Amino acid sequence: MTSLRQRLSRSWVFRSLSAGAVASFLDHSVGFACAFGGMPTRWAALAGKITGGIVGFFALRHFAFVDHRTSLLGSAARFIAVNGVTALLQGQVAVWLRDGAGAPYIVAALVADLLVVTPVSLIANRYAVFPKHAEGDAVPPDSE
Repeated sequence: MTSLRQRLSRSWVFRSLSAGAVASFLDHSVGFACAFGGMPTRWAALAGKITGGIVGFFALRHFAFVDHRTSLLGSAARFIAVNGVTALLQGQVAVWLRDGAGAPYIVAALVADLLVVTPVSLIANRYAVFPKHAEGDAVPPDSE
C-alpha cells in the first residue's frame, strides 16, 4: 500500500499547490508590506505578484512539473503571459474588495487569489506553461 506522502508527492496538483503556497506567502508578505507602507493597492498587489511570480516560476518548473524538456525562455514567456493576465484580474478583484467594499488589504488579496489565481494558474500552468510531454519525446539539445 502506498503511503499518503508518496501519493501526494507524485501528484502534480499537490506539488503545484505547494509551490503556489510558498509563492503566495511571498506575494502577500511583499504586497502587505507595500500597502502598509502607503503604496496604492494596485501597485502593492503588483509588487507582490512579481516577487511571488519569480519564486513560483522556478518552484513550478523544478519541483511541481520537473520540466527540463522545454526551453527556459519558452516556459518563462508562457508563464509571464498567463500570470500577467491573472495578476491583472487578481489586482482588479483586490481593488474592488479593498477600495470598493472596504476589506483590509490582506483579506482582499487572499480572497482574490482564491477566486482568480488558484484555479486559473493551476490549470494554465499544467496545460499551457509546463505541458506534459509524451514519454518518447526527446529532450531538445541546448534547451536552456
